[in-house]
This record gives sequence, C-alpha cells and structure tokens, in this order.
Amino acid sequence: MRIPCPHRRFTGAPCGGAVQPTGYCDTCGRDEAGPGLPPLPAAPEEHGPAGLLELPLLEPGSPAERLSAAERPVRIVMTCSAKACQVAFVPPYTATSPPEEGHCPRCGAPYSYRPELTKGGPPLQDQYRIRGPIAHGGQGWVYLAEDTHLEDLVAVKGLLNRYAERGAAQAGEERRSLVAIRHERIVQIRDFVSTRNTDGTVSGGYIVMEDVGDRTLSAVVESTRQGDFVLDIEHVITYGCQILEALAHLHGMDFLYGDMKPSNVIHHGDGVKVIDLGGVRKAGSTDPPPVITPWFAAPETNGGKPLTVAHDLHTVGVTLAELAGWAVGDDVPGLGISSFRLVVTRATARDPEQRFGSAQDMAGQLRGVLREIRALRGKRDQPEPSEYFTPSTELLGLRLGSVPDYAHWLHRPLYGRRETPRSPALDSGLPTPTEIARRLPVPRPYPGDPQAARFGVSSYDPGQPLAQPAHGEQSVEICLHNARLLLGQEDDEALDAAREQVEAAAAIPGPGPVREWRLSWHRGLVALRGADVLDERGAMLEEALKQFSAVHRALPGEYAAKLALAYGAEQLGADGTAPAGRSAYELFRAVHARNPSHVGAALGLARLALARGDRAAAIEVLDLVPDESRDHTVARIAAFRVRAGRLAAGERPLPEEADIDACLALLTPAPGAHPLLVAGDEPAWLLRTELYEWKLDMVLAAAGGPRRPGRWARMGLPPPAVPGERAVRVELEQCYRWLARQRQSPAEYERLIDLSHAVRPQTRS
Repeated sequence: MRIPCPHRRFTGAPCGGAVQPTGYCDTCGRDEAGPGLPPLPAAPEEHGPAGLLELPLLEPGSPAERLSAAERPVRIVMTCSAKACQVAFVPPYTATSPPEEGHCPRCGAPYSYRPELTKGGPPLQDQYRIRGPIAHGGQGWVYLAEDTHLEDLVAVKGLLNRYAERGAAQAGEERRSLVAIRHERIVQIRDFVSTRNTDGTVSGGYIVMEDVGDRTLSAVVESTRQGDFVLDIEHVITYGCQILEALAHLHGMDFLYGDMKPSNVIHHGDGVKVIDLGGVRKAGSTDPPPVITPWFAAPETNGGKPLTVAHDLHTVGVTLAELAGWAVGDDVPGLGISSFRLVVTRATARDPEQRFGSAQDMAGQLRGVLREIRALRGKRDQPEPSEYFTPSTELLGLRLGSVPDYAHWLHRPLYGRRETPRSPALDSGLPTPTEIARRLPVPRPYPGDPQAARFGVSSYDPGQPLAQPAHGEQSVEICLHNARLLLGQEDDEALDAAREQVEAAAAIPGPGPVREWRLSWHRGLVALRGADVLDERGAMLEEALKQFSAVHRALPGEYAAKLALAYGAEQLGADGTAPAGRSAYELFRAVHARNPSHVGAALGLARLALARGDRAAAIEVLDLVPDESRDHTVARIAAFRVRAGRLAAGERPLPEEADIDACLALLTPAPGAHPLLVAGDEPAWLLRTELYEWKLDMVLAAAGGPRRPGRWARMGLPPPAVPGERAVRVELEQCYRWLARQRQSPAEYERLIDLSHAVRPQTRS
C-alpha cells in the first residue's frame, strides 16, 4: 500500500512522494514523523506580504554569531600574488592543501590568506576597533569593527591576499566606485584607511562601510531550506525590483556591476543592499578584467570582453530563477507564475539583443507580474498606468451591456396570428475580429523615434494620416500610425495598404528590442482585420495569436497583450486555446483580477460563462466592477440583462420568474425617485419589452411549452391561457404599441404593431 508523503515542497504544493519502509520519503527525503516545512495559510490572499513590494523585517545575526560563523580556513582556490604568474595552488604545483601563508611554488612570490586584522590589535586610524573577520569573498576579507567616534558597528574590507598585485588594483577600483555611488539599495562607504610601506608609500588600504548584516540572499535560501523562513514568490520579485533599482542607478552613472548573485545581496531590515562592488567597472573598461561568476554570467561574456547592460540583466535573471526554486508560488492560479517565468526567460535569452533594453524596463515588467500574482491571490492594489500602451476609449463587447435598439425587433420574421413567437436568446456581444483590431489598446510611440515629438504636441490628430519627413531619418511610428488608420477603413485595398505600412516600418533601420514587439502588435492587428476580409479566417486568427504571443513574451507584465490573446482565443472556439497554451478564460481573468474596473475583461469573462450556460458566474463577474469605473453602467446593464435573459446555452436557458420581476421593478422607480438603472422613458421601455418577451417564454415553458391549437382552433377559439400568461401578454402588447408610436416610418410602425397582434391575449367568447 502506497503511503503518501505528508510534507510539502518548498514551492508550496504537496510533495507527491511515497513513504518508504524506512519511514523516509522517496522524493523529498524527509522523515514521515519528523518536522516538515512550516505550514502555509489556507487562504491564498494570506500568502506572501500584505503590501505591494514589501519585504519582511529581518534582523542580522548578533556580532558573536557572525564572528563565530566566519569561515576558517579560507575555502577558495589560492593563487599566486604576482600578476605575471597567477598560478593556482593545485596539483601539480601542490600535493596537499597549501598553507594559508607562504611562497608560490612556481615563482616564489609571497602570499598570505590569513586575516591581516585581528581582535586586540591597534585601532585603524585610531577610530575603528577590529572585532574580527566575519566573511570573505573572492577578493577580500570583511571584518566587523566598532567605530569608536560614532559608537556603532561598521564593516571593514581589506585584501584576501595582502600581497596580491591584482587584488590591490581591484580594491582601488572598488574604492573609486564606492566613493562615487550613493543609493539606498547599495552599501554605503563611510571612510577609506590607507596603509603604507616602511618607506612611506601607500601599499593599500581598507574600505570602511556601513554594516548591513549577514542576511545575504544565499543565507535566506539556506534558512528556507532548513525550515526557518518561508520564502514567497512575491519576496523574490520584490528582491528583483530592488536589485534592478540599484543597477539602474549604476548604469545611469555609466557603471556596470558584473557579478550579481544571491551572495552579493543582503536582506537588510525590510529592503536589500547590493554589496561587493569590487566587480564594478566603467562601461567599456577591461582593466582590471571583469569579475564574473560563470553560472550567472551571460554566455557572450568572458574575461577579455567588457561588461554590458545585457550581461547585468542576465545575472539578475539567473539570480531570480535560483531564488524562485525555493519560493512558495504553486498556489497562484492562472498565468501569474508563467508570467514571471517569461520575465526570467527574456532576461536570460542567449541573444543579448532579445533581453530587456534596460534595468528600468525589466523592473517595470516585474512590477506588472507582481501585481498580477497578488491580484490572482485575491489581493487588491491600486492599478499602475502602462508605460507602453494607451488604453482604448472604445469598449469591446459593448452589445451585452447596451440597451437593445429598435432593429432588435424590426428585423424579425413575421408570425402567424395564432403563433406565439419565441424570443431570441440574449446576444453575448462577441466582438468581431475587425472590432478587436480597431479597439485594442494603442502602443505608445517609442521616445527614440526621430518623429516622436509629433505625437506629443497638441496639434496631433490621431485620426489624420501623417507624411514622412522629406529629409532625414524615416519614422517607424509614422508608418504604424498610418497602418492603424487604414485598418479603420472598410475597403479591402486599405488592408493591403496597412500591411505595406507595417512592412515599411520593419525595413527602417533601428534598435531591435524596442520596436520588434511594436511590429508584432501591428502585424497582429492586420491579421485580425484579414480574418474578416479574407477567406482564410482560421489561418488569419492563428497568425494574429502568433504575433500577440510574441508581444506577450516581450512584455509579460503588460495586460494589453493578454487582452489581445484572450479576444483572439475566444474567436477560435469554445475551448479558446491560444498558441501560448492558455485559455481565453485565464487571459481575461489575469486582466480582470488585476484591474476589476476593466469592463472589457469583465464582459469577456461573462461571455465565456454564458457560452457554457453559467448565468450566476456571468452575473458575479459583472457585479465585481466597482462604481468608480468609467464603464460601470455598461456592466450594470449587462448584469441586468443576463439575470433576466434567455441564454443560448445551458440546461436552464430561461431565468426564474422572481428574477425577471426584480429586474422589471428596477425599471419602474417610485414617483420622484432617481432612475435605478437607465435614465429616460425610451431605454426603460426597450428593456421592459425585452424582459416581458422572456417572461412570456418562461410562463409558457413552466406550463410545458407553447400549446398547439388542436381542437380549439377547429372551434374558432384560442387555447386556454396558462396561469400568468394573460397578464404578461397584456404588458407585452402595451410595450410593442409604445415602441410603435415612437417610429416615424410607416413600415416600422406596422411591423411593431404586427408583433403586438401576435402576442395580445385573445378572448374565448
């Protein structure tokens, strides 16, 4: 009999392994009866921090703990001090572990990997009393010291091998970097203490920094592994955002960090501090050679090439991937975790041109993903405006939330005198591909475009075509602007012209990462329009989804691409499977959870619910739209019609009589009261007519459906009315007659009067 493991994974899901006869799990290795990882909250909204971009307050270890935990002996590969030699002390040069101090077996140069400063020695510069070494990196010892002037603790960094020629240059580079850099996410230098040779020349020195504790992200992972801390995916993303803040500051000063990894970031208080700036280099510099860690370094980087922004972002991506493997996140439904993985995938792309263009760009996408994850967990944060898209002013799927117009009745077929017409099912408002192409959000112009300024002046008219400049660089943004205008035209030739504009934009030389997604977006719009114009509807929809998937991969934190994918997937059928493997439901849900005021996403979820006959789910999502939403009235009318309407699918397409009566009451407010749903008599009469049609269907269905005339017709009499039928027919006849009186056209008047004749109650005398 298989005994399931009672423990969970670090990521939150059940272990899934089986307990062996030894009592230990065959997957996680834990003792069945032993303590497991800390339990997680039952409610998803209780996972992770309460606030956006929050980190828990972590206290550093005590000075005694940090001093006792210092690694001795040194656990690195020792190398020769001489820059010209640099031999590693491994076989064949040494047969056993080399001593901490001695001479190079190859060239005889002295070396010493012992801490140069010890407790009880003279204070540095008569100010810093050394307590002892607390850590070492690849280049230097870090000592804990007391500032006797300010009476607080500081960290003092010196060379790991005090004879190292390259190490002295490295320390000098770090000192120059630290002196110039001031940022809340970067460890701050407080002083520099020079050391001198016997002849008075400067031999080196020590950097005095603020003491930021010992909670490196590597230590956080170790605490998580031991069950002393619960690392959450929200923590990981917040780490990434704060690290990128520090890197953005460095990049803005023309510095590159080079060696980002978990051990070079401290969780200090409720934020992070980037430490170990010995690898910081000026952009384009190769002397001293960059300091990198192979596992984290970008594939194009080696010791002889200068660092790049793309390399730094690659190291951040690998760091986040390492941390995420220990973080709780399996509880996040829908797209949340996959959106995070897309950020990491782009940051670590093998081709540096495919990575994010800047630390700010990557941080922006991480913030968007964090908001999405928190929203899918049920948390509520203020929406953040997109830096890449302008929201559309036209709503997709509006028909569901609109009052039906007269065409709803005028285009119906005529019915016989004794034939009870069946009302049409509620129109879910599924937008056409052309409507989608014209009403999706619009990408903001790329600021680096040579004609970008033309789109920001008050004289810019988005409805007028723009001409390329007669001289100078051609503009990609002008081509894309003109393509959008052409997609708004009805003739087939305009579609070809729009496609030509997009391809003309692609032919203009320019930076790849910032414009590739813009080109993909507009190719997707062209394909959507082609789905309505050309005969290859399915192929065009697939092409549109392919292009929007490329945008989604480039901008995982934006919801515009998710909207486009959702609408396209919905067009392809009931299952709505997009090329990215995600359903229209998951895509709409990701947008709606993050911004409940987005009525387009709410209408999309409602349509999907109606397609499967789930009236309650459609009403629930529409009722979540807050009152302050610009399109709140649309959502209210949509929920109103869904509550009382005949559905096109499901086992119970007709509503309950009580629901219809409650909706009818909303259309008849008390005398002097403010209208509860719509203002004015005409919208109320149009909705009332629709509701009484559905109520007549419901009354007849409750009695077994419309009755055949049978023997009553042979006697010249109508069939007897079922309970409630006559009253409904009277009301519906009045509705049709009221609508008829509003029409100026005789033909329209007569058509509505014909409808009234078809439903009016017939006498039996």
